[in-house]
Amino acid sequence: MRGRILQYNGNDGTGLISADGQQYPFQISMWKSDTPPAVGKTVELVLAEGRPQSVSLVADDVLMREKTAELTGKLGSFVGELSSGLAKGGAAAGGGGVIGFYGRNLVIAYAVYLLGTLFFNAISIKMMGQSEGKPLFELASLLSQIGGGGGVKFGLILAYLGFAVPFFWRDRRAWLLLLLPLVVLLYALWSGTRALSGGGGPGGGMGDLFSLGIGFYLALISGVVLAGGGVKRFLTST
Repeated sequence: MRGRILQYNGNDGTGLISADGQQYPFQISMWKSDTPPAVGKTVELVLAEGRPQSVSLVADDVLMREKTAELTGKLGSFVGELSSGLAKGGAAAGGGGVIGFYGRNLVIAYAVYLLGTLFFNAISIKMMGQSEGKPLFELASLLSQIGGGGGVKFGLILAYLGFAVPFFWRDRRAWLLLLLPLVVLLYALWSGTRALSGGGGPGGGMGDLFSLGIGFYLALISGVVLAGGGVKRFLTST
């Protein structure tokens, strides 16, 4: 079964794993991977009579593939249900439903933006030789604490909701709300970089500990697509 390392002492080779609501102590002699144990890492735990017999690291790329497959399935169901539920109200928009109204490219870009900001790491933090990352939505509170990123979480929520506004408010100006995803992302980057590089907050001078992750780049690309699509619809709508 899967678990996560809660504690590990490299001096005596002992640690603690959390799995299925239980905590299991383990020793380095049980470790079956070449990479040494590290706190926060996901592991595969084999039990015998309720006690750990072997522990092995679950590689980050494996976790990434599993999460991507899971989220893709959920997003597919979400878009399908949303399209079905709104089809009656959107029939007059030409094409009926969400995909018919926005176009496939914008719907996909919106889904990728959700993935990039909610599930994939926007930045990686290097501490004590280990690298940990968090999505932008989760990082918003941390950015505020170190003197930057105030309002990022609220802005993201507005960006998520703003995508639906053109569907219900048939005014060409509503399409400009599709600029929000890109604007919020760029603001988060500017504000966070300013704080980490010594812009007056307590996080100043910590910039070398952070690096951009795949979540940021996914959000950036999809944000550009959404912004371009929104401006195009604004200019061409009557």
